[in-house]
Amino acid sequence: MASRIIAALMIAAVAALALLTAVSLPLDMQRRDVGSYIDRGVQQTGATNQVSSILFDYRGFDTLGEATVILAASLIIGFVAPRRRTSMLSSSLSVIVRDTVALLLPFLLVFGFYIILFGHISPGGGFTGGVMLAAAVIIYSLAYCSGSRRIFLLDEAQEKLVENSGMLLFLGIGLVGLGAGGAFLANAATGVPLGRPGSLASAGLIPFLNLASGLKVAAGLSIVFFSLIRE
Repeated sequence: MASRIIAALMIAAVAALALLTAVSLPLDMQRRDVGSYIDRGVQQTGATNQVSSILFDYRGFDTLGEATVILAASLIIGFVAPRRRTSMLSSSLSVIVRDTVALLLPFLLVFGFYIILFGHISPGGGFTGGVMLAAAVIIYSLAYCSGSRRIFLLDEAQEKLVENSGMLLFLGIGLVGLGAGGAFLANAATGVPLGRPGSLASAGLIPFLNLASGLKVAAGLSIVFFSLIRE
């Protein structure tokens, strides 16, 4: 119940920050065309992946709204889903399936975190990597959970804690911009060091936003899956 209250408060906070962002964002940052992103994106954000620079800098508040949709979906599904324990498959899958999953799972997890952590300098980012991590959780559970057993790294309460922590981290990073005299979730306006474009330690706050959204998406989609799979 506490995690749901926290999630509801965060959704309310997003709505309140919408008005604050509208009045705090400089007019020259509100009016952009595609050409300005291409011509000055790397210089202004420090991110060589221009998709990430748009998602987490120029349009960072839009991305927060997308993350809020996942948070709201997992919150609502958690309310309406049955309270009984998760019942996966009535019988375990074959040894071929389980051994294949055991072989692929480490690569899926490592690649998912790679997509998140390197999302500002290469294709990918928090949403893509988060979906990969959630897929790894789901595949493992389908292969190794049977009957009433539900086995994985985190239980449902811990997954909700990860999701809420990711959302709070995202909001907290946005507040850094306001504290620095810039705008909410406007990385380029905060004055933080952008580093050398193309290096891992670059793009200012964008790598941290990638990490926050990746954890939030991974936990949120996992919660949705395990809530819907209950019988």
